[in-house]
Amino acid sequence: MGSSRRSTTTLVLASLLCLYLAPRGAFSLSFSLDYSDAGAGSSIVVAGDALVSPPALQLMKNSRASYRYKVPLWNGAAGEVASFATAFSFRITPDKDKDSPPQQPGGRMAFFLGHHPSVDVPRSSAGGGPAIVTVGFDAFLNHVGIDISSVNSTAPAHTTATWPGKNLTTSSVMEATVKYHNDSRTLAVALLIDGALYQANATVDLSRILPEEVAVGFSAAAFAGMHQIRSWSFGSTLPESKQEASPQPAEPPHLPISSYNHKKIALVLLFLGTITARCVRIGFQFRFKTSPNRVTLAVLA
Repeated sequence: MGSSRRSTTTLVLASLLCLYLAPRGAFSLSFSLDYSDAGAGSSIVVAGDALVSPPALQLMKNSRASYRYKVPLWNGAAGEVASFATAFSFRITPDKDKDSPPQQPGGRMAFFLGHHPSVDVPRSSAGGGPAIVTVGFDAFLNHVGIDISSVNSTAPAHTTATWPGKNLTTSSVMEATVKYHNDSRTLAVALLIDGALYQANATVDLSRILPEEVAVGFSAAAFAGMHQIRSWSFGSTLPESKQEASPQPAEPPHLPISSYNHKKIALVLLFLGTITARCVRIGFQFRFKTSPNRVTLAVLA
C-alpha cells in the first residue's frame, strides 16, 4: 500500500513539473484531487450513475464525471496549442450486487477531452456525435488505446500479451499518465499495473478536432464491475498570443525656461564673449612683441 502511494505521488509530481518550467507569457492551469477527501467532489460534475463516495469517484454502468470548469486547449489568435499532462490512479472491481454472484469486471473506462459542458462519449465505432478524444481502458478486450471520436483504438496496447495476470481485470490499483506534447502533436498514455508497464501513442492535432476550450474527465460503460478513480491530477500550459511590440518611450518633457533664466543666460554668454575677446587680443600683442625684427643688409655692412 505504501509503495502504491509513493508511485502515485511520483506520477503527480512528474505530471505537474511542466507547470513550474512553463515559459513566461504562458497560461497555466492545474488541479489535484484526492477522492479520500469528501471536499474533492465540489470540483466535479457527475452524470448518469457516477458519484463521489470517498475514498473514490465511482463510475458504474453508464456514467460520466468531468472537471467543473473549462480547460483552454488552443489559442486561435496565436495558433498555439497547449501541452498537458494528467495522472490518475484507478481500480476496476467486480459488482457488489448481493443478489448476483461476483462477475469478472467487464466494460470500458475512458479519460476524455471534449465539448464543454460534457456530453456523452461515443458508444459505437461509427461516432457521429460531438468531437471527442479519449484514452480508453477496455477491461473486456483487455487493452488500452487512444480513440478519436469513436471507440476504435489507435495502436492499442494489449494488457495480456507480455505480463500474464497483470491486466485490467486484476482488481489491482492501477496508475495511468496521459501526456500531450504540442510541438510534436503526440498524445501518449502509460499504464502501470503491478509493475507491468503498457504504452500507446498517436499523432493527433487536437486543434483540428476539439474546440478551443474543452471539458476533461472520465466516462464509463460497464456491464459488469465498477470503476473507481482514487486520485486525479491535471496540468496544462498554453502559450499566449504573441505580445505586441512595446511602444517607444516618449521623449522627456522640456524643462520650462522663465524670462529670468533667459536674462541670466544672456549675461553669462556676454561675459564669456568678453573674456574670449580679451584673451585673443593679449595673445596677438604677445606674439607681436616677441617676433624677430627684420635687419637690412645695409645695417650689417
